[in-house]
Amino acid sequence: MNAAKKIRRFIEEGHDPQQMHVLKELAAALEMGRSFDLSQLYDIDMRYFDVAIDLLKDWRFDHHISSRSKLLEALLTEIAPEQQAAISAEEVIATAQQAEPDGGKKKGKN
Repeated sequence: MNAAKKIRRFIEEGHDPQQMHVLKELAAALEMGRSFDLSQLYDIDMRYFDVAIDLLKDWRFDHHISSRSKLLEALLTEIAPEQQAAISAEEVIATAQQAEPDGGKKKGKN
């Protein structure tokens, strides 16, 4: 299960509001490109800290996929404009994930 799903489940289950506040702030900062005070992570329990780290990893991975997609679009525009319309975003993401050594899947994750 990815970190975003874990956080949603924690919210639905009514986990500790102080712990969840930090996770929500981190998620919002990543999504909106705002700054986040990392010292807040010292105040949460290890279980929540691990989810925060997973969220950062997921966010970073997603940004790499997005960058690859934009690069591929630019290359197609430059090299073969007629092929650009034939490739969907889903195909680009699927291709990028297949290029990953583990097929875009994280080991040990549900």
